[in-house]
Amino acid sequence: MDMRDSLMLSNLTLDNFDKSFKGSNSLVEERKNAFLNLKKIGIPNKRIENWKYMDLAKITKGIEFKPRGINFELLNKNLKGIVVRDFEYFIENKDQYSKLTKYLDNEGVVYLNLSYAQEASVIEIKESQSEPLLINISCNEDGVSFPRIKIDVFPNIEAEVHLFYDGGKGFINQLTEINIQKNSNLRVQRVNKSSAIHSETFLSYLGLNSNISLVNLSMPKNKSRFQVYNIFLDQHSCTDFKSVSIPYEDCQDDFLIQNLHMSSNCESNVGLRAILNKGTVCSFQALVDIDLNTSSSKAIQDCKAILLHEDASMNAKPEMKIFNDDVVCKHGTTIGCLDKEQLFYLQSRGLSPVSAEKILLQGVIKNYISEDSSLNNFLPKVYQ
Repeated sequence: MDMRDSLMLSNLTLDNFDKSFKGSNSLVEERKNAFLNLKKIGIPNKRIENWKYMDLAKITKGIEFKPRGINFELLNKNLKGIVVRDFEYFIENKDQYSKLTKYLDNEGVVYLNLSYAQEASVIEIKESQSEPLLINISCNEDGVSFPRIKIDVFPNIEAEVHLFYDGGKGFINQLTEINIQKNSNLRVQRVNKSSAIHSETFLSYLGLNSNISLVNLSMPKNKSRFQVYNIFLDQHSCTDFKSVSIPYEDCQDDFLIQNLHMSSNCESNVGLRAILNKGTVCSFQALVDIDLNTSSSKAIQDCKAILLHEDASMNAKPEMKIFNDDVVCKHGTTIGCLDKEQLFYLQSRGLSPVSAEKILLQGVIKNYISEDSSLNNFLPKVYQ
């Protein structure tokens, strides 16, 4: 690849790929296979159903294809029972490099990362933790970044992970995999304040009697995409994913969450609370997919959005693919303005319009982020 030229994401070719990896001998065959799929599928656009609310091909078209490094910082990596490895892990375990394509074989951003990723952080949690693992991720250079995170939670573990995304430039295309082995529970807190165009594909693999719960506070300063795939590999596993979305003015926050119930006696809960102001767009697509041969599945999808400005919009698309009768599933979506009667009541008790609005919005947020949660410290002052 002639680095004097600007190679755009929309102009990726196999020749450019070969030249960009000339002299590199790490995972060459895996990268070539990924790139062939990338060429066939392309960068996601609105013609793809799962990306109908965000045209990634369009919004990244003007970004120069210059692969950049990522700043990955595990603040307490010396905790007992924690092993941290880098990209060398995938070179030594090639079967793990493309494992996620077994479940995501038609996702362009996945193949884009697999084609070009050079950095990774692999965290093994071998003992239960009394304090959360704190991870900061950022990229402060223009161009494109391809971070890869893999967290392996060993059997019979209790642990918590906090992920922080702050600042950034260009386009960040991230893959995150969480493998939770039997009888383990993982709690995740995620804060997104990225100013880059940020796309994260998040997969969790759940073993027997395993659980993952995630509370996500998303306040993007650009266009953000968080797509989650929970894979129920064995019975009696549970996921609970809750997001609060408060995009900055004229920014976009896009969510897709799919729960693939491949085993019996599993439960998935998905919820979004969005507060949308001038020029903001939020989208929520949620799918529960319950296999024919499973039983006793439970699933809940819930979306509520408050529009604070006439130039704010919310898209909601709940879906359920259910192939048997032994299920308990429900979903609900509410989109609208703050309740005028509630505002009037609070003002009649002596509160100013601003204070009345603040109380109602705090009530929306506190459904997911309680006052004693560490996420409360990251909320805008007006909502604390």
